[in-house]
Amino acid sequence: MERVVMQVSAHQKSALGWKDINRTLSTRTIMQHLCGFSQGMLNRFGVPRIGPLNLKHDRSVRRAASICPRPVPSSAMTSRRLMLLLGAAWMIVALTLGTRGLWYDEIAAWRDYGSPAEGRSAWWCLTHWFDPANHPLQTFASRISFTWFGFLGGELALRLPCIVAGAATAAILWRWAGNRLGSSVGRLTGLLAFTNPMLLEYSTEARGYAFMMLAGAISLPLADRLHTEGRLRSGNLLSFAMTQAVGVGTHLTTAFLSIGHTAIGLTGRYPWRLLLGSALAAILSAPLFWPVIEGLWLTRDQVTSTAGTPQGGFGLLRILGGQVAFGWMLIPFTAHGLLRCSREVRRVVLGPILGLLILWVMVVCCGSWAYTRFGLFALPAVLVALAQSLSLAPTAGRIMVVALQVIPLGLIILVDKQPIQEAMLWTLERTDKPPLVVGLRGEVAGVYAGDRPVQFSLCGLSDWNFVADLDNAQPEVVMLMYPNAATGAEQTLEQRGFELQHIMFGRLGEAPVYTRQGNKEGSIQLWTRLN
Repeated sequence: MERVVMQVSAHQKSALGWKDINRTLSTRTIMQHLCGFSQGMLNRFGVPRIGPLNLKHDRSVRRAASICPRPVPSSAMTSRRLMLLLGAAWMIVALTLGTRGLWYDEIAAWRDYGSPAEGRSAWWCLTHWFDPANHPLQTFASRISFTWFGFLGGELALRLPCIVAGAATAAILWRWAGNRLGSSVGRLTGLLAFTNPMLLEYSTEARGYAFMMLAGAISLPLADRLHTEGRLRSGNLLSFAMTQAVGVGTHLTTAFLSIGHTAIGLTGRYPWRLLLGSALAAILSAPLFWPVIEGLWLTRDQVTSTAGTPQGGFGLLRILGGQVAFGWMLIPFTAHGLLRCSREVRRVVLGPILGLLILWVMVVCCGSWAYTRFGLFALPAVLVALAQSLSLAPTAGRIMVVALQVIPLGLIILVDKQPIQEAMLWTLERTDKPPLVVGLRGEVAGVYAGDRPVQFSLCGLSDWNFVADLDNAQPEVVMLMYPNAATGAEQTLEQRGFELQHIMFGRLGEAPVYTRQGNKEGSIQLWTRLN
């Protein structure tokens, strides 16, 4: 007899009508109903058929299948379980790192813009955007989190929105890559995201870079729909515009995410869609920028080459490899993944990468500067391309790429970024007199001094005179931050009878970190007077 393999779909869920009841009372029909029900039960365990029985009455089979729907494929279940396991481990690590002491930029942004000091409301940070280092929407989110979840501790409460944004970024990448490139690529994308050192680092600090990455991740499925769907849905267009507006409101360079998507969109079947979405994003961003246009204009000199380092912005290109430490080595994998993607997916993934390249060209041509983290909006697209490349690579290649991620990831977990809190506690325990803190331009270390008085010598100011500051303060302990920037401070301390007692290692700065000793920029030196 003819073998029949039953296929069950979600829309085939019709019940038997009253007129079919009499026809189902015969012995043969009842047996067919029982076989259909049994087949539905076996389908849940992956058994495709029950034997050489010709089931002609489809309605009974459909009814049984509606009672016992098809199981979720084992590969999908494996993917979900793996992502849940990785996500849970990532959240535990992120929440633990979130309890560490704040570093310079976090303290400066919170103290100057987000703190409720002097009776400032939560909206204050959105209307006093005088410094490009302030990330308004992230500062606003941290202020709300501090108000609601302050019982968790100040550091964790401030960083909680960024931790959530980082976890959401990884989840979105896994789902979208799995839907468009297959479950294998989806799992690899999730694995790369949850083990990526840059994603973990910038998701565990109270700065706007986690929201940049989230905007980059959300833009991928939205741009995909605008590229491919024949009928334009206003919801997709508005969602794309809002995503870009939120990204720009978090950090100005996220505007290049929209520029990249728009440039690629002009080559597609619907060239006006992403252009319209970007224009709408500009309109939505206007209310956020309007109160601070004057402040942005007055601080425009801060984007010139004379205002900061590093010059040229070549560190931006390391994002094309997905990380700072070994980013240059992994760029060929990214290029290979882009070439092997389907045309539709390649168009979507190229948008953020093109935006990153445009940003770099502008930095070079305008004589400006940019940190590597200014281009993090392109990291989600890079991770998708890397996953596509790894899906076609041999096992040894996959292990190598993951290992190159795990090494810097471990150093991020083991080495603090800038141990200001620990250094201040060490300093206060060893002197009753006010210590002298050598910093840049802000007196940020004072937040961990409590009620104890602290004196500062700011090497970032043009009129810095360290010898005069030492003579005026007469400290017993000197806490030297940014020893690479405080030129001549170490020699002066040795000449004045101070001895280097302890170094707390940090990993702050553009230079990659390969050991637990971090780098000089992020480390803090603690000096005590000998006599």
